[in-house]
Amino acid sequence: MRAGPARRQYGVRLRPDMTPLRTLALLFCVYAAHALPRSACEAEAPLARVESGLLRGARRVADDGTEYASFRGVPYAKQPLGELRFKELEPPEPWDDCLDAINEGPICFQTDILYGKLMQPQGEKDPSNGEKSQCRGQEACLHANIHVPLDCKAGRVAKTRPRLPILVFIHGGGFAFGSGDADLHGPEYLVSKKVIVITFNYRLNVFGFLSLNTTQIPGNAGLRDMVTLLRWVRRNAEAFGGDPDNVTIAGQSAGSVATHLLALSKATKGLFKRAILMSGTATTNFFSPSPFFAQYLANQLQTLLGITSTDPEDIQRQLTELPAEKLCEANSILLDQIGLTTFTPVVESPLPGVETIVDDYPDTLVAKGRNKDIPLLVGYTSDECVTFRNRLETFNITEKIQQNPKIVVPPKILFSTPPDLHMDLAKKIDRAYYNDTTSTTLDNFIQFCTEGFYEYDALKLSEERARVGGAPLYLYQFSYESPSSVIKQEMGPNYKGVGHIEDLTYVFKVNSVVGTPGSIPPKPTDILMKDLMTDFVVNFMTCSKPICDDVHSRWTAGSGYEDIESPAVYQIKKLSPRQREIIQFFDSLSVI
Repeated sequence: MRAGPARRQYGVRLRPDMTPLRTLALLFCVYAAHALPRSACEAEAPLARVESGLLRGARRVADDGTEYASFRGVPYAKQPLGELRFKELEPPEPWDDCLDAINEGPICFQTDILYGKLMQPQGEKDPSNGEKSQCRGQEACLHANIHVPLDCKAGRVAKTRPRLPILVFIHGGGFAFGSGDADLHGPEYLVSKKVIVITFNYRLNVFGFLSLNTTQIPGNAGLRDMVTLLRWVRRNAEAFGGDPDNVTIAGQSAGSVATHLLALSKATKGLFKRAILMSGTATTNFFSPSPFFAQYLANQLQTLLGITSTDPEDIQRQLTELPAEKLCEANSILLDQIGLTTFTPVVESPLPGVETIVDDYPDTLVAKGRNKDIPLLVGYTSDECVTFRNRLETFNITEKIQQNPKIVVPPKILFSTPPDLHMDLAKKIDRAYYNDTTSTTLDNFIQFCTEGFYEYDALKLSEERARVGGAPLYLYQFSYESPSSVIKQEMGPNYKGVGHIEDLTYVFKVNSVVGTPGSIPPKPTDILMKDLMTDFVVNFMTCSKPICDDVHSRWTAGSGYEDIESPAVYQIKKLSPRQREIIQFFDSLSVI
């Protein structure tokens, strides 16, 4: 017998094929969301119907009193378990009952060697008690967190008019660790300015970026997760009052590299309008997209796991059947051997039935002007690598350089240059940054790391956009130094300068530190800087410029950069002689 039409009760569709128990559960969920309020603005828990079912979120309040709806731990795909471990994602499984979207989901499997107390995942204890090298997380970790500003007069989330601009943010962590949770990526600063903020988790390290160059394990699974999330956002944006045609993607560090890779990919056409890159570009020197590097790491992994087979199908089977903890532990060993990251994005070979995300080397795509119509906001901090000082000391980088001078050669250059030239490259870098290998200091390496892995890539990208034309690129250097910096509080007394992640802390609230017992309260200038940075981001999301009334467009690719050293000073600077030397020197490494 054909089922009758769905009927509505309490504004919810009830399907005739639903069991009485599920019908009752769904109605109870909606009734609870509409229970008697304590005030007019608390009239109901926020509800949103996405393609998989009904969500019930939580009403939260930002620091300035702005109310927002927060839907956390929302599955945007079927979890990559069992045979799906390394594959492209499948659609999320639907649910009949109301899904509680109040708490964030688990983080993805990882070993955190950087964030420490900055990252405190839902339900986990403070990880700073000497357990940083231990694996944490789960495989069923692919969840999104959607934060939507509310207006009591505007009604429910789905009735918001006009549709709001959306920021999709990709977290950093060297493609090896991190999460989109509100411990480090609190949405409070941005939702108060009437934009939707979406953060999410994606597969990391061996789970997200192992490549065997086969249809079973093609590589770039983490990037495929990001594409899946963006497509999910496009299909479900209106459920949250968002504008699917006004999406901005952004990222920091490895998340910034990923953002740029997505901006260069054919697979993301029509999924976003503009991109924000914070401390990382797809052309960065700190990782190699070479298939040779991917093969080298895959071989190292198989050796650690005792996999001796040469049959790709057998290798894939063994990697799929192994407990996830074993893979994570092997990745931890590789992380200790390599330093700050392990498995990374790779240039893909065309494979039947597999969508290609990275179809060529990023430098080549940028030089050809691929997707040059996408406006870019690009930034870096003045002393990027001081944030890594503790990790570099633990890794004993200076002693390793003295033992093997070739390791100063950036990974991207190392795997794109004949081996017989590696020593020449090392000597050239040594003369420029270390004088000689016996005088190597950590400060030398930090300067080299800052200039070679971050500043050069941002300056070079600006130069290339000016050369090929296209949409504007706005470049900034963040050099505002605050004694109440949350990064300084976590990294310790040896931390000097303005390092990696610091600009991010004025865009997202670091809930793991800000306002907690013992934390240093923000200074008045910190609050002004937070307003400045969030204004830049929100303006860019709405008018594709950091300053919407900047009619003279002085701040564009090739014309200089904004030096953000104070919230009270707006200054466009031309490239300094030193910055021109940096460009010239690292350009020269690529042509040896």
